[in-house]
Amino acid sequence: MNGPSTDARPSCAQVYQDKRAKHEAAAEDIASRSRLVSNLRGLSFGVFVIAALWGLFGGAPQTGGLIALGGLVAFLALITVHGRVLAREETERRFALVNAHALARVTGRFRELPEDGSSLKPAAHPYADDLDVFGPGSLFQRLSTAHTTLGKRHLAAWLSVPASPELISARQEAVRELAPALSLRQSLEALALFAVTDPTQSTAGKVKRAPDPEPFVAWAESAPTLLSNTALVWGSRILPVLTMAALAGLIWAGLPTWAFTLPLIVQLVILYKTRDATSRAFNAVSTSEGAFSRYGSMLRLVEGQSVEARLLQELKAQLTAGGKSPSQAMRVLGRAVGWFELRHNGLVHPFANALLLWDVHCVLMLEAWQRESGKAARMWLERLGELEALASFAAFAHDDPKTCFPSVEADKTLFEARALAHPLLEADKRVENDVTLPSGSTSLLVTGSNMSGKSTMLRAMGLAAVMAQSGAPVCAESLRLGPFAVRTSIRISDSLERGVSHFYAEVEKLSAVMNATAGGPPVFFLLDEILHGTNSRERQIGARWVLAELLERGATGAISTHDMELCRLPEELMQKVQLVHFRENVKDGKMTFDFKLREGPVTAGNALRLMQLAGLDVPLE
Repeated sequence: MNGPSTDARPSCAQVYQDKRAKHEAAAEDIASRSRLVSNLRGLSFGVFVIAALWGLFGGAPQTGGLIALGGLVAFLALITVHGRVLAREETERRFALVNAHALARVTGRFRELPEDGSSLKPAAHPYADDLDVFGPGSLFQRLSTAHTTLGKRHLAAWLSVPASPELISARQEAVRELAPALSLRQSLEALALFAVTDPTQSTAGKVKRAPDPEPFVAWAESAPTLLSNTALVWGSRILPVLTMAALAGLIWAGLPTWAFTLPLIVQLVILYKTRDATSRAFNAVSTSEGAFSRYGSMLRLVEGQSVEARLLQELKAQLTAGGKSPSQAMRVLGRAVGWFELRHNGLVHPFANALLLWDVHCVLMLEAWQRESGKAARMWLERLGELEALASFAAFAHDDPKTCFPSVEADKTLFEARALAHPLLEADKRVENDVTLPSGSTSLLVTGSNMSGKSTMLRAMGLAAVMAQSGAPVCAESLRLGPFAVRTSIRISDSLERGVSHFYAEVEKLSAVMNATAGGPPVFFLLDEILHGTNSRERQIGARWVLAELLERGATGAISTHDMELCRLPEELMQKVQLVHFRENVKDGKMTFDFKLREGPVTAGNALRLMQLAGLDVPLE
């Protein structure tokens, strides 16, 4: 199934440009209103102060008092209005940023986006480095519309570990449904930005790193510590009343000092005894650590959607299991967190805490939520993360006109692609090629001159297999493949620290590719310039053995080489190998490439021509 046609609608770039401009203009208009409301708020407060002073010292207590009251009411009302205006402005700026990111992805500027997945790359991964799955200019950076930590983790995991054919099919169905739902996907992304950034600061600049949810989830899943202490619960309710009553009696009724200090000392002891529990709860839920209550908006968006894809229905059913509304639960958490935020006020909090046991009451509210909803918190955040990963795939399907949903056939060992291209190149700059490996134990032997496209071709094949087995659309007109274990040796790095030479580093990677054939799914190998770090004779012997051994073990894939002698293979090996090549054209002293894959071996190299074009007067013979 091909992606959406662009013939009858504006290009995605134009759509995102227009939407970005629209939201930026709306944000500026609201900002103007915000400044007006702010000025009126200051004016109303000034009226309150001046009228109060006039009433107290100007001989007009009634008139001044009424005006002061009116100014105070207006000031308080404008505070509420201003908060709403600021929230609307922030929403418009987040949507503008969402469309700016989308525009960068479809115009080839995705390398400018803030998250490239470098921190999520698994250690010693069999293909991530070679295929540019993570890091600057990577597949992750091109695909990701996820902003929460779990959303990015899910996307990274899907690109790192193949899914079963059944799960691939379910993800594809969900991605097909989400792809045309641009408004829903952008709303989810904008709300995710709100969940992981400080709402008091503009999102027009760079996006902050999302907070790690684990401390919050670990706290939510743990057992309450204060709520189970009945004496503490009742003491926290009664003691502040006694303390405040004693304070009032001390001031106005002449009660002895001990009547106030005794309950106050008991309260201070309680605060000391509960300090670890209050600090742990505060660190888990406070806005400075992430404000996870803000995920409620994302949950409310999901709860309100009608979905048809089986995976989306299961996701929604899990969120609402037991008849509970996760968004309502997060709203309750948000209110409790709001009270706890008084800890950020260094002037008021010490007095409120000492007199009212403020921290204890806040923790009791949080623990009531913890007991009621905490066990489900991890599942809620995990499901949101899955939805963000699916939305990332859907955005790619929506934005790229030359994508398809591949067929992953559990009982086949093949790789058949029509019009295959590299997904990290812009659509109008890609060169498409057909690739056919009809069964296991078959291989391409790709020859060609420098810069002709061999490595790009191997990476396109590898990324197609990786994306197909994650449930994502791929850059091809069609693709059929079996379940594969992708293994590569394309980018070789020597190591001074390990004392490993370039050649030995390649040998280690080839050994890992070979070991992968010992069990599990068939290996899909991609080997670039195999054994080019040694002499010609040994390279030919070693490369032929590697290729023959891989095919003997049922592996499928492609090898590229500069060495024409590798094309002279034994007859029994030639029956399993297709010789293909890329070539260059030289005209008027200029070398060009069409990057088209052709049958047969290449007949000549271009190294000497490149040296001449660089100004080195080397002879061609």
